[in-house]
Amino acid sequence: MSIILITEHDENIYNSTKKSTTYHKKSPRYMSKFREPIKHEIATKIRKSHATMGLPRHPLPDPADFLKKNEGIRHRVSPIGSAKQISNLPPVPKTADLLEEDKNRARRPKKNFISENVKYVLNLRTKEPDKKVVIDRFGVSKKLCAGMEPRYIYSSTFGKTPTYLARFIKIKERNLQFKKDTSGTEQPKCRYITRDERDTLLAGLKENWEELQKMYQGLPILTDTIPKMHRKSKLEADLKQLEKDIVLLERHPYIYVYDDNELS
Repeated sequence: MSIILITEHDENIYNSTKKSTTYHKKSPRYMSKFREPIKHEIATKIRKSHATMGLPRHPLPDPADFLKKNEGIRHRVSPIGSAKQISNLPPVPKTADLLEEDKNRARRPKKNFISENVKYVLNLRTKEPDKKVVIDRFGVSKKLCAGMEPRYIYSSTFGKTPTYLARFIKIKERNLQFKKDTSGTEQPKCRYITRDERDTLLAGLKENWEELQKMYQGLPILTDTIPKMHRKSKLEADLKQLEKDIVLLERHPYIYVYDDNELS
């Protein structure tokens, strides 16, 4: 059994090691070396009075002579001449015109509204009820004009060319006729092939024909498959077309060509 001999229970260890406070000396404030000469220069400088705002235009008022009621400066607007009043209303009619109009109104025959109403009622067409059809056993009805009977086929425009389409066709025909009328004044769209271009074209066609002829001669004699038959027929068609082109160029010394885009 151990006994703890502690006599002071309020021990504080924070103050066991006290650190000495260090004080840092502040450096002196910066003072410019031109401070005193500038202060002396400003103090000895000759200054002018009222240099900023200038002399006052009016003397200062006396405090005892303050502004009283109706003593200030009143700025009045200069009077403007009264403009001539123009009325938008029509002028008052003369008495003679009114009397003449009254006489004409008296001479006018009076209309008998009763007889006119009787004639209107006698000639009035009886109102017909809307045509309806009952669509179920509960008595629900539907108008025939709501898609139950044909109506458009009996209209005046059914089966006829619309007006907008007829107008479009007329404009198109007018433009086509204008192109036909002005086609004689336009320059020809064909281009003449020179002799050098013709010789170059012939040489190229003959060279292509020789290459296809070599390929055709290299084909096997037996054409037992469909691809071989197709290839042979294609080479024969190409050779015939090249021969036609070569003959055409050799027979005709003057040849004109055109671009397909220009004629469209």
